Parts: sequence; structure tokens; C-alpha cells
Amino acid sequence: MKKILHLTLFLAIISALAGGLLSAVNSLTYPIIQANQLAGVMSTLEQFFPNAEFNEVEIQGEVTTIQNIYEADGEGVVYKVGVDGFDGTDSIVFMIAIDNDNNFAGYSVQECTDTEGVGSRVKTEEFYGPFIGSSIDTQIDTLSGATVSSTAVIGGIQEVVAYHQANY
Repeated sequence: MKKILHLTLFLAIISALAGGLLSAVNSLTYPIIQANQLAGVMSTLEQFFPNAEFNEVEIQGEVTTIQNIYEADGEGVVYKVGVDGFDGTDSIVFMIAIDNDNNFAGYSVQECTDTEGVGSRVKTEEFYGPFIGSSIDTQIDTLSGATVSSTAVIGGIQEVVAYHQANY
């Protein structure tokens, strides 16, 4: 019985030390990881608004597809969106920019695991070309043959437009 208590106490001490060490390492590395992620996003943000300073904004209210919002001081807003394409949950992650005149200023797919040559066509100018530069009230058409993926992206864009109209 004494041996069981001794081993239990030893295991509890080792677990507490390991947990504390993991917590300490996480607190040291978390800011570095966040900075690296933001640097990766910054290159895309700067494609939309090259001379702007960007600030990440807290999302207000309930949203289903918007993951992050970045304000470009004096130029517009960029939204990071994740939608469920043909390949499953958040299989398409894209960024879409809206300028201060309420026009689509840019679109870039960050990640797309949908079928190459079919669902992945949402990355091509064939999809985004017709609406970039136009008003956010413009009707966006789906792609024939990539209906599931393009419909999902359009749904995400519609949520962005609704959010933008309500908050900006």
C-alpha cells in the first residue's frame, strides 16, 4: 500500500512539472508563432492595399465563415473566410478585400483542398475576374462544373458583404 502511494505521489509530481514546463514553453513561443502567422498574412494583405497599415479587428456578432478581419487604414477592409467546399470543413480558405467605395478590391485563395481542376477553379480569374473592381452589390455567378465549391465561396462572400454593410 505504501508503495502505491509513493508511486502515485511521484507520478503526480512528474505530471505537475511536465504541465508547468509545457505551459512555460507555450508562453514563450506563442507570440513568435502569432507574429509568423501575421507575417504570412501580411504579404497577402499588402497585395490588396500596398501602402496601408493593417490592424486586426475583433469580429462583432455571430458569423459562420469569417475567420479574421483586417482594416487597412484609410483604404478598406480585408476578410479572411473559411468555407466548406466539396472536400469538407474549411476546405477553401480565401481573403477578400472591400475598398472604402464598397467595391471588391481583391480576392486570393489561401488554401483549397478541393479537386484540382474542378473545385480548385475558384482560385482562377475565371471565377473572380468578373466581380473584382465591381460593387459589393454585384451578383456573383457560380462556375459550371465546380458548383459546390463556387457556391460555398459565394456564400462566404455574401456573409462578408452582409457583415460589411452592417458594420462599415
